[in-house]
Amino acid sequence: MKRQILAMLIFVWGIGSMSLAQAFQTAVVFPVSSIEHVDSRNQVLTFKTEDGQVRMFRVAESVGMKRESFAKGDIVRIEVDLDDQIVNIAKIPQTSSSSHGFWRTK
Repeated sequence: MKRQILAMLIFVWGIGSMSLAQAFQTAVVFPVSSIEHVDSRNQVLTFKTEDGQVRMFRVAESVGMKRESFAKGDIVRIEVDLDDQIVNIAKIPQTSSSSHGFWRTK
């Protein structure tokens, strides 16, 4: 009887942990974007994509964006989850020829 209860608890715990892992599935990736505005108070980031569209998304609490982390003009890679929240932001080095070439031609 104790083994069955223990097995059931482990099963329920396993299901719960899988749900948490799936909560931040990436839905969209913007591989090269330029930051237009950082609203650290409301945790909102505005950026321009490669095709010239300006987009605005809330930053997920787990990311915790700080004002000094990013500035207008920074070239970044952004991942957005199924809830339209930014779950990953990574700066792209300015020396990258692919990002420089893109932003100079637009």
